Amino acid sequence: MQSIVERIGEFVAKKGISMRSFEKSIGVSNGAIGNAIKKKADIGSSVVSKIIEIYPEINPNWLLTGSLGTTWQYTSKETEDFSIGKEIPLIPIEAFAGYAPEQYQDIPVEDTYHITEFNDADFLIRVKGDSMTPRFNGGDIVACKKIYELLYFQWHRIYVIYTKSQGVMIKRVEQSENASCIKLVSDNPDYHPFEIPKDDISDIALVMGAITLE
Repeated sequence: MQSIVERIGEFVAKKGISMRSFEKSIGVSNGAIGNAIKKKADIGSSVVSKIIEIYPEINPNWLLTGSLGTTWQYTSKETEDFSIGKEIPLIPIEAFAGYAPEQYQDIPVEDTYHITEFNDADFLIRVKGDSMTPRFNGGDIVACKKIYELLYFQWHRIYVIYTKSQGVMIKRVEQSENASCIKLVSDNPDYHPFEIPKDDISDIALVMGAITLE
């Protein structure tokens, strides 16, 4: 099975860019990734996170585990479906806890949408409140990708998080000085950051983008 660095090499080849250009785009020194690929050496999680941030078309699950899912790995039938946009359910935010995409017919669904740009999303939910203003406002709809095996957090990204103690929240995740916790940050400065233990998290999804309302 390929290592992460070998999959990075495959991604660079598929993109049709030089390794130097790729290394420069993610802010690492000349030869850092190329040499790691040759030696099949490990790279830091911060570099992986940067790659996912700079190249949103790469599938994090494929990059980390080798599973299929990147845009260039769809079959011709899947490519056709991708151009149309798959059916994505809009679920109540309270239904997120325990939600499984393949079983959304068993939970209340407000509506379904075909949105090509969010074809990799598992579900949509409405934002409540103003804690994420100005990024998201109450009533905006966010597209989310359910995470089943969280290997690491992408710092500064926004997640939907279900905690045992506080229910469902949409927050930006930052690194905590306490390795057993994460810091949850609101974009609205009126809301103070706070920390939660990682073992308080029951379900989590990455926010991929939003449909904003005027």
